[in-house]
Amino acid sequence: MKKIIFLLLGFVYLNLVNAQDKPYLIRLHYGEVEGDIEAFIKASQEFYKKLAKLAVEEGKWDGWQMWQSQNHKNQFMFIHHYKNPKQFESWNSSDWLSESSQKKVKVKYPDHSNYKIKFPRGYELFQITSTVLSGTQSDYYVINKYSTSDPVVFIKNHDLWGDMMVKPKLEQNPGMNFAAGIKLLYDGTNEVNYNGISFDGFSSLATLIENQAYFKEKWDNPNGELQKFMKAADQASLSNFAENKKSSFWKVLGSTWD
Repeated sequence: MKKIIFLLLGFVYLNLVNAQDKPYLIRLHYGEVEGDIEAFIKASQEFYKKLAKLAVEEGKWDGWQMWQSQNHKNQFMFIHHYKNPKQFESWNSSDWLSESSQKKVKVKYPDHSNYKIKFPRGYELFQITSTVLSGTQSDYYVINKYSTSDPVVFIKNHDLWGDMMVKPKLEQNPGMNFAAGIKLLYDGTNEVNYNGISFDGFSSLATLIENQAYFKEKWDNPNGELQKFMKAADQASLSNFAENKKSSFWKVLGSTWD
């Protein structure tokens, strides 16, 4: 088993983390399904989601989400939310699935005979450092992962993005949500360490595609919002925050906020 180690990126990074009284944490857990995908989704929504909601009510964690990859439909991501490190530390991964919890919400362990679920990758733990939320849930997300040697610049860049590129659009775009954060734990492999993450949420697939598409007014206009952001980021020395980037595309299937 790969040894889990802390990501140490200098005293500035450590001071940034320690200075926060209650850093909000999310843990990403990836699964791959072989067999009947729809049966797995149904079991997750009718069994695991109900137990996750009970765990929130009992203060064991702050939330649970289930997303399906739109690049590979048999791949899923579960996002576990924690209000602070103490809640994360006290979390018992088996307790929320206990028989007593199942009795409380009146569910029975689902039949897994039509599919198999494997978890090929370990957990990833991130601290959420930037958020701009509309109050309406998103149906689709683009996740961007970055490899950054300067988490402080990464955080400030995404704070600026939220202020300039997301906040002004919230009233006209319900379901638009944005968050970004830095990874606190990683597995210590020789692969690229994507230690920065951002989430761009959209109300529909059409809205997501329109946002990604090229429009002359959006990309080429020197007075356009994107150009203004790029200028502001350059002036604040916040442009060069990542050496590598990769993106993925997800559909929200359920959460404890439904």
